[in-house]
Order: sequence, then structure tokens, then C-alpha cells
Amino acid sequence: MRKAIRLALPVVAAATALALTGCNDDEGGAFGGTGGTSGGSEESTEDPGSTTGGEETGDTGTTGGDTGGDTGGDTGGATGPAPTIEELDGDWYESATVDTTNFEIDAATGEILFYSSFDPNATDYCTGSYAEGTITLEDCQSYGGSWSDMSATVSLDGDTLNVTWSGGDTATMRNLATGGFSSEEQAEIGRIIDEYNAG
Repeated sequence: MRKAIRLALPVVAAATALALTGCNDDEGGAFGGTGGTSGGSEESTEDPGSTTGGEETGDTGTTGGDTGGDTGGDTGGATGPAPTIEELDGDWYESATVDTTNFEIDAATGEILFYSSFDPNATDYCTGSYAEGTITLEDCQSYGGSWSDMSATVSLDGDTLNVTWSGGDTATMRNLATGGFSSEEQAEIGRIIDEYNAG
């Protein structure tokens, strides 16, 4: 059975403590599958000073090929460095609703907890790890949920955490302490977790 989740809002503490004891996996075969692709784009440009004709046209084609190769390489690699786990430290939510996903990331221990929702009858709870821009879920228990994505790439855009799951789904998450949640939203998250604990 589940242990109670303790919610510490930013006015009291900087992060939420979430805990869940092990129960038998009700959906033992539901978890699995990792993947993801990345890459750049190529662009061809013509020499604006070229004219039509045999020799000039041939030179323009060569220039276009060189430019396309250089541009493709630069575009593909221009994603910036992966965030450190210290930058990811905290409690992240998509929204102040019961169906929000949640990451609790503890930079001090390297531990990551994930909830697929806060519906006590339809959630999955996972532990995981982080390395070089990728969160990997390693041990999941199902409580009526059907979560299957086991890895996600993450990036930071200011105070926003952008998440791309291995299956292609994306999410935008905010830090409970620094992500701009209003006091009303913080209170609603507290109420949702209280109901989850009671369930």
C-alpha cells in the first residue's frame, strides 16, 4: 500500500518529498521501450553573384553543396549543453491538476521519482536516474496506470523544463519553488496530493 506523500510548498521549503512503498506490479508487462532520434537539417543556397550559363552554374552548384553541409552540421549541434542535475534539482509539475505528471529530482542523492498522475486509481510510480540530458526510469510499479515510456530527453528554457519522451510525447513542466506557480496553484497541488494520500 502507498505511504503518504508529504508536500512542502515553497513558502515552507524548497521541494516536495514524495514516497511510495513497493507493491506488486499490477501491470507487469506495461513498462518498456526506449528510444529517440535527433539530427540536423540541410539547407542549400546559391551564390547571389552567379549568372546563368555553363561555367557559372557549375560553380553555384558546388557552393550550394558546401553551404548545405556546413549549415546542416551547425544546425544539428546547436542545441546547447545538457543541463546538470543541480540545475534540475526540485519538484516539477505540468499543471495544478490531478492528471499532471511529476518529477522529483534530488541533486544531492541523484534520485529521481516520477508519477504519471495523482489519480490514486490510475497512476504509475517510478524511480530513475539522470545522465547527459536523459532521464531513465528504471523501476516502475503500476497502480492502475498504463505508463510505458521509460526514458525522456530534457532541456531547460529559463525556469521551464521541456520533456520529450521516447515515444514522442512532449511535456512542459515548471518547478514548484521557482516556476511561477501562483499561491492558488500551490494550494491546489497540496489539495490534490492530500486526496491522493487519502485514496
